[in-house]
Amino acid sequence: MIDVIVAVDVEYEASVVAAVSSLPDAQVVRRPAEEVELLALVAGGTGHVVVLSRWFPGVDADVVARMHEAGARIVGFGLDEALFARWGITHVLEPGAASQETGAVLRDCADAVQAPPRPTAPPRADGPTTPVGAVTAVWGTGSSPGRSTIALVTAHLLARTAGRTTLVDADTVSSSLTPALGLLDDAPQLAALCRLVVSGAAHDAPAIAERLVVVEPGFEVVTGLSRADRWPEIRGGVLTEVLDRLAARAEHVLVDVSDRIDPDDPYADPHYDRHQATRAVLDRADHVVLVASADPIGLQRLVRLLESDRAVRHADRMTVVVNRVRASAVGPDPEVRIRSVLQRFAGVEDIVLVPDDRVTVDAAVLAGRSPLEVSRRSPLVTALDAALLPRLPGHTARRTRTGRRAGRSRTRAAVPMRQ
Repeated sequence: MIDVIVAVDVEYEASVVAAVSSLPDAQVVRRPAEEVELLALVAGGTGHVVVLSRWFPGVDADVVARMHEAGARIVGFGLDEALFARWGITHVLEPGAASQETGAVLRDCADAVQAPPRPTAPPRADGPTTPVGAVTAVWGTGSSPGRSTIALVTAHLLARTAGRTTLVDADTVSSSLTPALGLLDDAPQLAALCRLVVSGAAHDAPAIAERLVVVEPGFEVVTGLSRADRWPEIRGGVLTEVLDRLAARAEHVLVDVSDRIDPDDPYADPHYDRHQATRAVLDRADHVVLVASADPIGLQRLVRLLESDRAVRHADRMTVVVNRVRASAVGPDPEVRIRSVLQRFAGVEDIVLVPDDRVTVDAAVLAGRSPLEVSRRSPLVTALDAALLPRLPGHTARRTRTGRRAGRSRTRAAVPMRQ
């Protein structure tokens, strides 16, 4: 007897239950109401086959990936074979299928040999491949060490010197890039891109472009959540696919994330994971920029973070940036003192030191502009251009383009934003 879990939209639930119940060797054992209940049933080993439609409440690529990891055998229900294929679902049942066909698909799926979970990184082919942009995560310690400022300036520099660059605000705790650039925040574009992936339309390049703000030619921004309580809209697996799509159209993708990564263990509750977005970005990134503040408390937090399992995991592709370097916080010769402390307590010698440039940052925030627009020769911009950019993957300096016109309108820049 094949135990079947029916997880389809309400319109078809009764007909699917009737079709399965009419079979002599199959029975419906559960009809979950939404994805949390469905994941709990699969994790508990209930049922042999799950009949799943794309319109079932809460289902997306991340939910399907978790079901596969738990060993679920899934039959896709509906006329969405292309979407099911991207989700790794090979058995498909169309609405209105005859009883004989329904039984054959369920039996074939129940008897199928389970493939191992998909790898976290795509295989690398030996032959020529389609160019894909480098993804850099800008992470850091707690208490606002300047992650967003570093991400904004670095992305803007890359856009002007190294090719098309997309800056993504994936901070699900305290998004700040939208107000920093004077953009409207009523329609978070990151959430819109995630919905595009879930709907199966992420392959549509014009649809992705419509959800980006063009700050200047070659420099695009994906605005973040307008409210922190909207974090459930950003699922880890879906966000990873969003970054893949963005990397396919830009040479560099910089992602500003929260400092929080907890829970980061296999025993965490998979249904309540506020900081999965940060971990998903770090796992997807080709390079990680770790930002800390140049004061005693900030350096202590940096040392502790560098000792964590997560930092050790990314150590071979990480650049440490110490921001707001000033003598008033650490004493005379601050650069020498900071390097000495990190070498002694963390064993880190290769770091990037960024001087405190409060005047430029304050002027940029007040004007709703990038610090690069306020002062191209500021100490902040100069330090990042000379010391950080050459360390990023795929960076090859090109001729610097002229900046955008001084009269850029904030309303005009925000026009592409849509729900």
